[in-house]
Amino acid sequence: MSGHVNENMTATAPLPVLTVTPTRDMIENKVKITVTGLLPRQPITLHAFLTSQKKDKWESWAHYVANDQGVVDVSVDSALSGTYTGVEPMGLFWSMQSTPDEMKGNRLRQYNVMKPRIIDIYVYIGHISKEFDKDKAVAMATVERWYIRPGVKRIPITERKVRGTLFLPSGPGPFPLIIDLWGGGGGIIEYKSSLFASHGFASIVLAYFNHPDLPTMGRLDMEYFEEAYDICCSYPEIDTDNVGVLGTSNGVSIALEIAAESKIKIKCAILTNGGLLRSYLTMLRFGQGILPPSSTMYKTIPKDEDGNLCPSHIYHVDDSYNDYGEDAFVRVKDLNCPCLFLVSGDDPSYEPEEHLQAIYQRLSNVGKQDLVEVLRYPKAGHLLEPPYAPLCALSYVNFADILNPKTDSRQTVYVKYGGQPKAHAEAQEHSWKAILLYFHKHLSKADSIQKSGSKL
Repeated sequence: MSGHVNENMTATAPLPVLTVTPTRDMIENKVKITVTGLLPRQPITLHAFLTSQKKDKWESWAHYVANDQGVVDVSVDSALSGTYTGVEPMGLFWSMQSTPDEMKGNRLRQYNVMKPRIIDIYVYIGHISKEFDKDKAVAMATVERWYIRPGVKRIPITERKVRGTLFLPSGPGPFPLIIDLWGGGGGIIEYKSSLFASHGFASIVLAYFNHPDLPTMGRLDMEYFEEAYDICCSYPEIDTDNVGVLGTSNGVSIALEIAAESKIKIKCAILTNGGLLRSYLTMLRFGQGILPPSSTMYKTIPKDEDGNLCPSHIYHVDDSYNDYGEDAFVRVKDLNCPCLFLVSGDDPSYEPEEHLQAIYQRLSNVGKQDLVEVLRYPKAGHLLEPPYAPLCALSYVNFADILNPKTDSRQTVYVKYGGQPKAHAEAQEHSWKAILLYFHKHLSKADSIQKSGSKL
C-alpha cells in the first residue's frame, strides 16, 4: 500500500513512495518496507511512531542511503545509525523506545487485544535523530498489528471466585487448552492467550493477584486454579484432557505447582525465567502452613548506581529458606510431564539458570531428568515477549504488601530486567516459535489445528 506524499513538495521534485506490505497483519509476522522514487544515493530517515493504549508515546528511527536506482529496501539495506543499525527488516518495531518527554520505565503492552496496535511510519529527507516534524515528512504509511485473528472468541471469566479471560479458536474443536500464568505485575494480560487461540489452542489467562475481585498477595491456594480448570471443562470446544501450562517469571513456580501437585493432568509445561521457589505472590498452601510474604527480603534488595532494584538475590536457592526446608520449594520430583525451560542470561531480576540447575538436580535424583528441555538466550533480559516487541530493560512496578505490608498504600519502584536490544529481539523471535512448536508437539491433534495460523 503506497503512503501519502507531502503536498509541499514541488512538481519537479521526485515523489518518494513508502510501501509497507502488508499494512494489516498479526503482531508476530514480518512486514516489508521499501521507499522508491528517491534520488540516487539520497540520504533518508525512517521514523516510526505510536501512541500506546496507555497513551504513552513510542518511536524509533533509522538512517539509510538510497541505492543507484533511488530505492531503500529495509529487508536488504543496512541502517547506518539510529535506534538500530545493520540489516534489520523489523528494526523499526523492536527498537522502539519511549519518546524523550515520557517517564522512564514504560513497558509497551497491549491491554485491549480486540483493537490493533497502530504504527505510523514516516520518511524524511536527510538524516535526523530528534524533533521529528510530521509536516516535513515526504511520505507516510500506517500499519495495523493485531494480537487476535478474526473469528477467535474472547470470553471474560467471572464465575465463582475465578477471574480471567478465555479465548477460543473459531470452529467446533475440541481444542487443546493452555493455562497462561503471568508474573509479578498481576492482573489479566491477554495478548499471549489471544495469540495462542489464533494458532488453534483454547487458552485461559488467569489473574491471581492485583485484581479488584481477588484477595491481596499470598491469599490464594491451589483450589483457585483447579476451579478455573473446572470452568473450562464446561466448554465443549475445549479438550480438557489435553492441557498445557505456560508460566512466566513468578508464574513459573505456580505452573510447576499445578503440573506437579494439582488434580489437573498437565501434558506439558513451558517455563520462562522463573524457578521452583514457591511464589511470594500467592504462597500456595502446603501442609498446615503457608509461606509468609517476603517483605523483609525486599528491604535488602541491592540497587544499581541509579537506584534501580536488582532483586535476583531473593530468589537464590540457598539457605535463606532453611526455616521451611524443602517446603519452600515446589515438589518438582512429582512432575510427570515434559517441561521446556526458557532461560535468559542477562536477567538481574531473577536467577533462572540457578533454579533450572536445582530443578534438574531434583528430577535427576528420581530419574526424571529426561523431562527437561532447555533453550538459553545469553544476552536476553527477563521479559521475553512475542516477536518484535521493544525491549523493556527497566520498568516501574507498584508493590503492595511487600515494601510496605502494613498499609494499603502503593509504592512505585524501578526494577531492572536486563537484556541487549538486538540479542533480546532475536531471542523473542526464536522463543516464540519454539513455544508454539512445543505446544503443537505435545498437545495438538490434526483436526484441531486445520484452521489455525497467524495470518489475518
